[in-house]
Amino acid sequence: MQNSLSIRRLLLHFTVIATIVSAVSVLMYLTRLEGITNKSLSYYIVQGLTGVMLFVLPPVYFNIYWLIPKFLVTKKYLIYGLLAVVTVIVWGIIIGTAEPWTDEHWFGDQSQSIDWSGGILAVALLMIISGFINLAYRWFIQSTKIKQLENDRLLMELSVLKNQINPHFFFNTLNNLYALSLEHSAQTPGVILKLSEMMRYAIYECKEPKVQLLHEIKYIENYLSLEKIRQDESCEVTFEHHISANDIFIAPMVLLVFIENAFKHGFGTLASHAYIHIKLHNDEESIYFVVKNNFGEVENNSEKGLGLDNVKRRLSLLYPGMHDLKIDRSHGEFMVQLALKYD
Repeated sequence: MQNSLSIRRLLLHFTVIATIVSAVSVLMYLTRLEGITNKSLSYYIVQGLTGVMLFVLPPVYFNIYWLIPKFLVTKKYLIYGLLAVVTVIVWGIIIGTAEPWTDEHWFGDQSQSIDWSGGILAVALLMIISGFINLAYRWFIQSTKIKQLENDRLLMELSVLKNQINPHFFFNTLNNLYALSLEHSAQTPGVILKLSEMMRYAIYECKEPKVQLLHEIKYIENYLSLEKIRQDESCEVTFEHHISANDIFIAPMVLLVFIENAFKHGFGTLASHAYIHIKLHNDEESIYFVVKNNFGEVENNSEKGLGLDNVKRRLSLLYPGMHDLKIDRSHGEFMVQLALKYD
């Protein structure tokens, strides 16, 4: 892994240097005086390579590999500023003196006068540009790492929330089965079969971040069948669903929590004549889910329950800016309206 990163870094540096040399060489080839334009492009490539390697790269690499990490990144701004100024002046004088000499004695160009001010200005521009690019690159890498850490944290948090929701549901279901077994009900084998199907779904399919909505509907239907067994006959439970496509996916167990809450804080507070009405449908953009239930006077005005808290948090993580949740309780009725946009 380390060798791969080193090779990629070397290739990147080689590409950047080659690009700069090519640009400088072509520029010199096109702008030289008429008396020397008969020289070939390869001549200017060698001259450009020499100039870049001897005069451009030293201050650039000194800035990005020593000055910036040692002083600027560690917030030693004054020391960095002083050393940067010294580097600009010293290397500017070197370039202003040595660059004309190498052009004349190594490449046979016309004699040029020493230009310290031009050299200092060139180094100053190199330091500013290289510093800006290096800081931008560091910011990008840091942002990428932070984003990855945030994604890892969210995945871990979602896993914890799902683990809290599933046992909460199965404890309720096992209570249903226990009540039937005490009555020696003929429904017991059917209930065990439904529970087996639900556990298989929860254990295997719910490991995925999204499940088919039709599978979630089947899960809800099984759940409602189990709950109806132990409710008073005067209690009413309806589930209307109209889904127009088979390829709609949804986060598992998101809808069920609202239904669980309706049973717990609705049926759980009424001796008779309780009702839960559930509707689910979709259009071209969203899924729409509504749960209505009545509740008894012993219910207070708080929205309580581990399930509701968890599902709200899961929705904020899984559907940021893609869901609309409304919870209303008035005149003895509790209503949840949820709209989820497709991915």
